[in-house]
Amino acid sequence: DFYPGTDAAKDKPWNSTDTYLPLCNVPYMPKGWADEAGTTGPIGDCSETYSVSYGAIHRILGVFMMLAYAVFFSLLFTWYRASRSKRKTKNTPHPPYTATEKFYVGSLIISVAGFICGIDPLGVSGVIPNWIYSGLLGVQGAGVNIIMVLMVMNWIAIMTARGKDTSMLPWVRNTFYIGVAASMLDFFVTFVEEFTVPEIDGAYDGTVNGIKHFFLGTLEGGFCVLGLFYALKMKRQIASGGTGTEKQKQQVNKIVKYNNVLIVCGIIGVLFRYSRTALRVGTVVYPAPSCSTVGFIMGALVEIIVMIVVFAVVLAQRPSKQKKIRPHGETNVSTTMATTTTTTTTT
Repeated sequence: DFYPGTDAAKDKPWNSTDTYLPLCNVPYMPKGWADEAGTTGPIGDCSETYSVSYGAIHRILGVFMMLAYAVFFSLLFTWYRASRSKRKTKNTPHPPYTATEKFYVGSLIISVAGFICGIDPLGVSGVIPNWIYSGLLGVQGAGVNIIMVLMVMNWIAIMTARGKDTSMLPWVRNTFYIGVAASMLDFFVTFVEEFTVPEIDGAYDGTVNGIKHFFLGTLEGGFCVLGLFYALKMKRQIASGGTGTEKQKQQVNKIVKYNNVLIVCGIIGVLFRYSRTALRVGTVVYPAPSCSTVGFIMGALVEIIVMIVVFAVVLAQRPSKQKKIRPHGETNVSTTMATTTTTTTTT
């Protein structure tokens, strides 16, 4: 067994809340443990890493992540610079950020963190220290949630706009701030988790992790409900002809489609987080290596989901060939997504 433990813990589950001391610290394992013949080296020889048991799939995912995020970053940064430069004027050298530009910035930060994680997916080769990898993963998780909050609240701000006044209503503004602050917990808790079980390198308290996932799952579910409510409201406006011109109707239709995708992804995220809560509360989580490709992919679900989300943002926010950004933040309704500038001031 890979978890022989100590004499005091040999009759207890390896993931019990009692202290359990494996032979090697993460991400190292006894030499030869991953061999098909089952041969192992002398006790105390921790010269092999988990990546040996994962084999080629670990390297393949790493290369794919770095290439994908490099492409994402290049495209997003190019579009971001083009958008900012076109909107600058002598009177407004630093125009307010549009929703699209905020998506760009958030996705750029996620892309940088994701590229670094691609150097050593799951942090199992000993290249990236476990606590640094956890911090990078927290940045990605928080970034994805903030993009979700920004997307939903921007749509709500558009739907609740009072004529030409695009400032957020007080409840919209407060909900936005609460959503962003709550999303940041993903980073802080994921980082701190790595120090909750100091006796075992790489292990963390499953109860802390489970509470985090329950809280964030509830947050994501709440914003999915908000998104669904306003998506249905948009559809009713389209049906009643209350959205103005045909081009504006097409734009609202696009937003509704993106919102539906967001809801589907949100449901998957909620189920993922609640399953983690159910499985981890009351345990000590120790990242055991897998000897199968499926096991590795299941362990890398977070990295894969984040990469899919950034890819979706790239597709959704790519500039249209017909797009023309006018001075002072005015936008053409034929853009791929709404670029309305919303402010957090109240009137």
